Amino acid sequence: MASDMPAGSLRQRIDRFRFTHRTVDGRKIRLGYALAGPSETIAFEETLDIPDSLGPLAAGDDPAVVRALAALHLAGGTSYWKTCVPKHLAVDEGTLSAADAAFWTEAYTKGMAEFFYRNGIDPAGAVQFERTGSTPQPAPAPPCDGPALLLWGGGKDSVVSHEALAASAEPHELLTVGRAGWEWIGRSAGIAGRPHHVVERRLDPRLSELNAAGELNGHVPISAYLAFAGLVLALLTRRSAVIASNEASASFGSTSWRGLDVNHQWSKSLEFERGVAAWRARNLAGGPEYLSLLRPWTELRIVRAFARHPGYFPAVTSCNRNFSQSGPAPARWCLTCPKCVFVSLMARPWLDDGRYHALFGGDALADPANTDTIAELLGLRGMKPFECVGTPDESIAAIHLARSRGRVLPHGSMTLFNDRIAQTAGDLEEIARKALSTSSDHALAPRWSEILERYAARS
Repeated sequence: MASDMPAGSLRQRIDRFRFTHRTVDGRKIRLGYALAGPSETIAFEETLDIPDSLGPLAAGDDPAVVRALAALHLAGGTSYWKTCVPKHLAVDEGTLSAADAAFWTEAYTKGMAEFFYRNGIDPAGAVQFERTGSTPQPAPAPPCDGPALLLWGGGKDSVVSHEALAASAEPHELLTVGRAGWEWIGRSAGIAGRPHHVVERRLDPRLSELNAAGELNGHVPISAYLAFAGLVLALLTRRSAVIASNEASASFGSTSWRGLDVNHQWSKSLEFERGVAAWRARNLAGGPEYLSLLRPWTELRIVRAFARHPGYFPAVTSCNRNFSQSGPAPARWCLTCPKCVFVSLMARPWLDDGRYHALFGGDALADPANTDTIAELLGLRGMKPFECVGTPDESIAAIHLARSRGRVLPHGSMTLFNDRIAQTAGDLEEIARKALSTSSDHALAPRWSEILERYAARS
């Protein structure tokens, strides 16, 4: 029988997680899930509201849409499955090929590595999708030649992607999934001046009730959800591509846990991007691309480009506290979280004092309370923070370049650099050169690489 919020931990009573239903219902996408045990079932349904601004929709039962919707359904399940991590997962509608089952097992295992680590859960065998059918032929996608959809988070990365696309007159519009952080997302989109489509995602309220009751909670691979939500929307509206702004640095983890690399950004990594490409090849014949335009660049290189667009400074934020699902949004930059400290480091070589303070409204590098965070970012203590931050070499390069350019760095930062990095890091000029180079390790088709190259020549 169905249950209201049960008292006590669910892990002793729930042994199955079900993907119950999925549909395109008018301009609403419905995704259903259930936690099930011998004597109770807790059902969930989350929705996505497709705005009229995206234009008319193709039929929800189009074979290509059906394939992409099934993938979105599985990507969204992590939010509900994590409450009690049942070992048995069942897809009620449709089948999974062996290759797709392996892909989703990997996505749940590597994408949830931080969750396993923080909750002390052994990832070995924690999740296993089973093959339930043979490999089908790819579904023929209809012609998709509309403007690309650029995933828009309102931060420095999506700004740089937009400016690169605009510099090559590449048709594109902006897509945001979810409303958290809307104030700053909307302001930055207004500066970009492109049509901006906001798809509102509503998680089932039972999820927050379970979290409040003390069931398991933690980081989920949200960028996997955004990738497949983008593909569903692109197929429904006949768009040519879904463009992310994930960088080379996203492929590097923070630590390991029982043999598993723990990467907060795994669903932003090149490995995941290539996994999506393989999924597309198995499931779609044609249709929209999924790519990360900035993959060849580090965070340091991206911020160097962003620094050339001061018109965005009053509106942009990369502080993740603005994108919390609950609670009031803080100031545009909190200047205390690892993300704020890291972006401040990345920006310091490229901005004089006036523009630096115009962007951040303060200086995270001057706060003695952030000294330990700087040490973590430099690789001097602990591990790389569980945040969307780059590698220690990027932070070392940023401080070296800032000092070389005569930027004023607070005492704490300079002490860390002079006392422990300059003597041990090696050739600082070479570290900086590599941090600013364009990597050849990416999955971009030539036309997209050329767009980035043309923009690089200007930035």
